[in-house]
Amino acid sequence: MNEIVNGIDVQRLHRTIEGVGKEPEKGRFTIQTRTEWGGGCRCRTFIERGRGAEDMNKSEEFVVESDEPPALMGQNLAPNAVEFVLHALASCIAVGFVLRAALLGIEIEAMELFLTGDIDLNNFFGLSEDPRPGLQSVSVRCAVASTASKGEIETLCREVVKRSAVMDIVQNPVPVSVEMIERRGVARL
Repeated sequence: MNEIVNGIDVQRLHRTIEGVGKEPEKGRFTIQTRTEWGGGCRCRTFIERGRGAEDMNKSEEFVVESDEPPALMGQNLAPNAVEFVLHALASCIAVGFVLRAALLGIEIEAMELFLTGDIDLNNFFGLSEDPRPGLQSVSVRCAVASTASKGEIETLCREVVKRSAVMDIVQNPVPVSVEMIERRGVARL
């Protein structure tokens, strides 16, 4: 019987890590998205996973919708893109925490992450060049209930933050290329 810690099959996780260690190319893959504008501030994004170590048995795309609050001309039907960035960061930290804790045999009874992000819309609206248009700062507070010691949890947290893919994306420049392609037609939303 497989050992399950924090809802994670520890033997399966070890096999995945060992597999990527033996064949590093299995740890590299491409994630593709396609976003359709739905009128106003609404967008719908379709997410496809690429080829790599992840399970490719999924037969359908994930669909995520976004909108803006009324103050930004939206209808408040879904989180906005910046709110999704905070969600992505919190989720990445939480998943990393649970996986690393499982590998160490540390049981997590409960965990909550509280994120705040400060933004200034002056640059976004073209009213000034400063400050930058994105989040000015992000604060992460993590509450963890566990039988592990405070020191073990703090060490685990430092390691998770160091290895978080989304934390890396948020803290470090990532090359982004933008290409305009001509397309005519009606969005499918």
